[in-house]
Amino acid sequence: MPTIIFLLDSISQPRCIKRIKSFIDNGFEIVVYGYDREKYNANATIGDQQIQIIGNRFDGKNYFSKLINTQKDIQKIVKKHNSKDTVFYSFGFLLTLSLRINGCRNYIYEISDILYGYKNFTYVRFFFKKIDQFLIKNSLITVLTSDGFGSYLYKTKLPSKVLVQPNRLSSYFIDRNRKSSNEIRIEKLVFAFIGAFRSPNTIFRFSEIIGKIYPQHEFHFYGDSFLTQEVLKICKKYTNVKYFGPFKSPEDLESIYREIDIVVACYDTQELNERILEPNKLYEALYFKKPIIVSQQTSLAEKVKRLGYGFAIDASSDKSITTFLTNLSSKDLEDVVRNIHKVPISEIVDDNSSNIIKMINDTMSN
Repeated sequence: MPTIIFLLDSISQPRCIKRIKSFIDNGFEIVVYGYDREKYNANATIGDQQIQIIGNRFDGKNYFSKLINTQKDIQKIVKKHNSKDTVFYSFGFLLTLSLRINGCRNYIYEISDILYGYKNFTYVRFFFKKIDQFLIKNSLITVLTSDGFGSYLYKTKLPSKVLVQPNRLSSYFIDRNRKSSNEIRIEKLVFAFIGAFRSPNTIFRFSEIIGKIYPQHEFHFYGDSFLTQEVLKICKKYTNVKYFGPFKSPEDLESIYREIDIVVACYDTQELNERILEPNKLYEALYFKKPIIVSQQTSLAEKVKRLGYGFAIDASSDKSITTFLTNLSSKDLEDVVRNIHKVPISEIVDDNSSNIIKMINDTMSN
């Protein structure tokens, strides 16, 4: 069994922590390196496992500078650990590209977003997409957290070494009692965004409309990001918009979802990445039996509408949001909750990365 060297772009990303814990549970010896973004560090723990800090990393758009610095950082790690009994598990494009630049061939690549899917990459996107396909082709295994990424990178059949592993809930929830949702009272609804704050044009807009026009309802923010100060400004303006601070995932999720009625996950669709990702908010909403609101014209919206898990709206439009809120009925919500109740736990909670572990074992034994 190889030693797994994990490389994290952020030491506080719950999805990465969840994946690492699953490898520990499956008996792998691991080493963890990551960048500290100094946000959400309540989640930057893996039991007794030490996370070795590569350096600090802050949000910004100078990706070329980031690549140069990342390549130098990874060079030291590769020199220290590169052997036939070591496999690198890399979370992200820059980290994986840095591994290849430094001659590493034993790597697993997990894709949870398309870095070059943002507008400032429009004219070089094709070039970066080709690099990404090269990284995937030369990986031991590539893990995609959304079917949308597969459709974007490979319009037809995925390569055999590529595995889609949806960003489901941590196996922490597998043996816990999945309680029924609270009765939803249409006359007083609690909407919430839970996670790293983003998309001011949609999610913040939604919260402001609740604050201005619908005093009978509430909007709750749980989480943290570089936009936290903007959230606090909204909360100061409206007494029915409230901020509850950062939280620890998965431990705090049950108490959070107990207090809310509807999950708001309307990410801004101007960027390609937001149109094709599948956030873990979907699986949290399913587990806790809460309807979810997502942005229309996305891969997520197609799934939510097809399976009846919630609602898709244009959250960049005040009129669209107010029309939705004004016409929302008790029956709409009851129908969604009824559909969610039918979803088996096996489709919501992660299988402790068993598919990934099996592919690693099969690959290493060949």
